[in-house]
Amino acid sequence: MSWTQGDTDEPCGDGLVNGGLFAGNQGHNNNGGNGAGGGNEDFQPHIVPYYRDPNKLHKKVFRTRYIHTELGIRERLLVGILTSRVTLTTLAVAVNRTVAHHFHKTFFFTGVRSPKIPHGMQVVAHGDDRPVWLMYETVRYLHQHFGGDYDWFYLAQDDTYTQAERLSQLVSHLSAGQDLYLGRAEEFIGGDERARYCHGGYGYLLSRSLLARLQPHLDTCRNDILSVRPDEWLGRCIIDSLGLSCVEVHQEMQYRYFELGKNADPEREDSAAFKNAFTVHPVSDPTLMYRLHKRFSQIELERTNLQIQQLQASPKLSLLRSSY
Repeated sequence: MSWTQGDTDEPCGDGLVNGGLFAGNQGHNNNGGNGAGGGNEDFQPHIVPYYRDPNKLHKKVFRTRYIHTELGIRERLLVGILTSRVTLTTLAVAVNRTVAHHFHKTFFFTGVRSPKIPHGMQVVAHGDDRPVWLMYETVRYLHQHFGGDYDWFYLAQDDTYTQAERLSQLVSHLSAGQDLYLGRAEEFIGGDERARYCHGGYGYLLSRSLLARLQPHLDTCRNDILSVRPDEWLGRCIIDSLGLSCVEVHQEMQYRYFELGKNADPEREDSAAFKNAFTVHPVSDPTLMYRLHKRFSQIELERTNLQIQQLQASPKLSLLRSSY
């Protein structure tokens, strides 16, 4: 569609070339007339018919459903929780109620779906209870369905408490354009002393680029690597295929975790390691998960109140108040 001035067929674009929005505005009529030199002329649309050459092969134009997909804008973090048919209605529900709503999207991966699916949870059942098979299918699923939509992928067990705000803040300071495998680094039993895998109980982060490079090697890893631990199997697959080990520190950003002792009381935990942790493990039952969430919410509230007090007492704020 093009626009024409008055009843003529001349386009009004020449006014733009001459430096003005519309050339007719230069001869404005103060009396409000509609003459040829007036400034209130009507601009009528002129429809240019579409012509398609039948002798040329035209490709079908594909338009994405969402604008952020067309612009290449990705979400920052996707969360995957590894659960089971036994703990799906207990620990997994506790994870969903405490932290899942803080993330853009959270999936719960299980081998066999339980008869009753908890309300409000996105559950993906792979059809096999073997732990390593569950890990293999989960990583493959994440790449196949969301590999181009997210920058980071966080995997954890359902007996892990995750401090959602801190994890999101950590991810916001990391570059997704590089291969990164970040978590609590563990040594392989009887393996290379320099190689490390990320312990699944404390969660770990996989960058989008690492997931893309790992995908072609998953079938080979499934057939060649023998392990009873899914996190150890994944770590060995990443090391053998890409030559990357799990790290705890990257670009001066440290992955902080805390190992919870047996019969520990979250209300009495007061160490810096606990207060600054991104994840806590092991969580034995849903009640402990809720108690941990309550404790960390109190810690964050105390820190927020302290920051408010410091801002109120700052000289800059005092000077600003005195100026009014």
